[in-house]
Amino acid sequence: MTDAPEAGDHFAALYRLASVDGLPLGDKIDRAIEVGCERLDVPNGVLSYTADGEYEVIKSTINEGVYAPGGRSDLERTWCRHVIEDRELLSFADVAESAYADDVAVEATGISCYIGAAVVVDNETYGTLCFSSEDPRETGFTDIERRFVRLLAQWVSYELERDRHHRELREQNERLDEFVGIVAHDLRNPLGTVQGYTDLALESAEGTQADHLRRIERAADRMERLVNDLLRLARDGGDVGERVPVEVAAVARDAWSFFDNGEATLEVHSDATVYANRSRLQQLFENLFRNAVEHCGPTVNVAVRDTEDGFTVADDGPGLPVEIEETLFTPSFDRGAGIGLGLLIVERVVSGHEWEASVHSDAGGTTFTFDGVEHVGGEPQLVAGDSRG
Repeated sequence: MTDAPEAGDHFAALYRLASVDGLPLGDKIDRAIEVGCERLDVPNGVLSYTADGEYEVIKSTINEGVYAPGGRSDLERTWCRHVIEDRELLSFADVAESAYADDVAVEATGISCYIGAAVVVDNETYGTLCFSSEDPRETGFTDIERRFVRLLAQWVSYELERDRHHRELREQNERLDEFVGIVAHDLRNPLGTVQGYTDLALESAEGTQADHLRRIERAADRMERLVNDLLRLARDGGDVGERVPVEVAAVARDAWSFFDNGEATLEVHSDATVYANRSRLQQLFENLFRNAVEHCGPTVNVAVRDTEDGFTVADDGPGLPVEIEETLFTPSFDRGAGIGLGLLIVERVVSGHEWEASVHSDAGGTTFTFDGVEHVGGEPQLVAGDSRG
């Protein structure tokens, strides 16, 4: 019972430390060391890095010598080597009365009182968090104090690990931005040249030559759309941005204008106004319409319909491959299964809006269903709609 107030003080201090938001990593570690020194009543606190086989001081309350920040020394002559070897906490209040009285670190460090625990980042030993004094401590370290140091080292480990992951993510995003720039410049420029010279050649071409050039023109246009899709996916990812009231029918018709070839038809059965990012919703329709026109043939019929909780997009084509139908919009969906960027972009738009999506496909066609769509003014009135080619 006598340990209760001590335990409460120690872990209340740790809780307050962990609850502080917005501090830079270095300040957080400084605070952790200060809290440790205060609660353990010792003058020295050190965070070390030992992953390179050398003892390097990262943070410290010591201002001069090898144990000041930036100092380096032989790991094999430190107390921390025991912690590193076993990943177990080491503590003694008076080294002369401990099993380590003849250890090489006694003379090398001049430390008589020590307690330290391993700092582990991504399951690899980063170094140690330790507290020490040149003079023996009058009382031995309690179980509460040892537990406190273990938890403090775990908290420092977590903060270092989180910082590493954030830095890695930033670096990945920087590489992605660089890649996007390369795509924009190195692919679009020569593609524009191909399109320009093809248009010039078509002005005077006839017969079979013109047919071949039109195939080149269609392929170049397809490449341009793919590049644009890739850039959009890289730039926007799953972020849909601001949501405003938009009319489903109007967005669907705008998207269809890119694919209206006089043979394929679009039926719109919608009077719904929903909260969405208009640009990203149009992306969703464009990619579903493109898939239908490219994979179902030039005379495909596509229909957009309201539901009580959202809307559907259906076609009368031959259906999706079973492996795509069964896994699309699920965690097991294989994004590398040769499905192209279209369905991946649809998936990103859905997840970014926090909608739910499903797909049903058979020999009579494919229906995409989107639920959880917030309607302006409540549920839509289901209508017969209009039909437009």
